[in-house]
Amino acid sequence: MARYSVLRPRAAQTWGGPWDELRREMEAVLDRYGAPLPTAPRGVFPAVNLYESEDAYILTAELPGVEPDDIDVSIEGTTVTLRGERRIEFADEQASLHRRERQAGVFRRSFELPVAIEADKAEAVHRNGVLILRLPKTP
Repeated sequence: MARYSVLRPRAAQTWGGPWDELRREMEAVLDRYGAPLPTAPRGVFPAVNLYESEDAYILTAELPGVEPDDIDVSIEGTTVTLRGERRIEFADEQASLHRRERQAGVFRRSFELPVAIEADKAEAVHRNGVLILRLPKTP
């Protein structure tokens, strides 16, 4: 049977003096205006960059942990759609989960481009968890 140990963070230490006073004032300001305390960003998946060159658009999508066979790219007129599924498998199904930050599931993102794309000339490369699409513009 596999054994897992969990490292727990130490209790937060207070700095005392003016640092505690500053922290209390900051919390009071955030509470007064209803602003939540900063948390880890939760963006959309996959994160993409879209570039335009003279003759094509280049779309890069970060897809760590997604197999190329689990990605579907469709092009209809001026719309490019990425669909897929990110699966997370556990080494031991009997193990207790203590923290889950990696999300799994189905994703779908669509991008409207200013001009139509020559879908039959589009190229895709999946390298190191990044999908790179070269989408030639129609002349």
